[in-house]
Amino acid sequence: MLKRFSTLMVATAFAALLQGCMLIPGTGPSSEAVNGNASAGLRSTTALPYALVDVSADTIGFLSQPNLVTFTGAFPDKRPKPNQVVGVGDVLNISIFEAAPGGLFTPGTAAGARPGNFVDLPAQAVDQKGSIYVPYAGEIPAAARTIPEIQQAVVARLRNRAIEPQVVISLNQQHSSVVSVLGDVTTPGVLALNSVGERLLAMIARAGGAKFEAIESYVTLQRDGKRVRVLLSRVVHDPRENIFVRPNDVIFLTRESPSFTALGALNQNVFGFNSEIPFDVETLTLAQAMGKAGGLNDNQSDPSELYVYRYEDRSFLQKLGVDTTRFTFDRIPTIYHINLRDPSGMLLAAGFQMRSKDVMYVANAKVVDYYKFLLLINNTTATVSNTANAVTNVNTAVKTRW
Repeated sequence: MLKRFSTLMVATAFAALLQGCMLIPGTGPSSEAVNGNASAGLRSTTALPYALVDVSADTIGFLSQPNLVTFTGAFPDKRPKPNQVVGVGDVLNISIFEAAPGGLFTPGTAAGARPGNFVDLPAQAVDQKGSIYVPYAGEIPAAARTIPEIQQAVVARLRNRAIEPQVVISLNQQHSSVVSVLGDVTTPGVLALNSVGERLLAMIARAGGAKFEAIESYVTLQRDGKRVRVLLSRVVHDPRENIFVRPNDVIFLTRESPSFTALGALNQNVFGFNSEIPFDVETLTLAQAMGKAGGLNDNQSDPSELYVYRYEDRSFLQKLGVDTTRFTFDRIPTIYHINLRDPSGMLLAAGFQMRSKDVMYVANAKVVDYYKFLLLINNTTATVSNTANAVTNVNTAVKTRW
């Protein structure tokens, strides 16, 4: 009777456990709960098409070149600096000199009242039509002209009226030749360009400098409808990237450290977590990325199954010889495969250039699944054995009691 009672107790406990699964610890709803309570949805078994490329002697020549977007490549303007021109809204100072007193602007009675025969006109703002007004010269086109060109235009209008006129014009206020520096800088704002021409780093410095390290900051330059994004550290280290800015440029700094994600059988992940790892350098090879992730786990990984996931441009894959006609979009999901069991595999990895947001994955060796199966059997056997021992202990305790 006691044996029947203990067996009934165990059966009842298991039944309660199966019916009360909500009592089992968890981090969220089960898949059955999610699927069963949906009011509407879209289910699909269609696989995402992707290109698979073996990294080999045939492809490493393309893959070993850093895919660096450059300002010099995007804005191939070889002029040393822009010529400063006057624009709408600029305010000009105008001084008119004559060779002798008694002229149009310097009456004879006042000639000795000041050192020289000249007159300073009120500051003139370039109007919406792009013109300024000079007495006795009339309306002078000024917008899109340099200051020397405006001076010559005024002299030409006054030549038959004044006594050997000479004109000096200077910039009082500048509102047209400006550059916007925004984002992660100390003092963002709109800055006026000076007449000698200024480069990209100079404008960032005038805005108080970048808030974060150069390796963590991207510079986006927007000009004439084109937008180019370059790592700030590249601009700092390569003088060719420190290009001259142009009027109406927009410079935007953002903080984003280049990083990659390391998944799979890596020593970085032996404790059950996967990592997003920063580059900490401008360019990073796959071999260096594996080193940052702690290397391949010797007890778990399959060195012949190393993969890098990224989206590639259609034109780049065509250079590699991939048939891209089956893909709809120009950004194509791509998986690169490297076999480290091949003696040249590590050399290929040392040349393969990683890109920010790449996903590096090392597959488990096939025997790992067998180990997992054996571990499951071992744990199940241990659980059954522990349950049997518990029943035996209950039986013993009941016999002793009764």
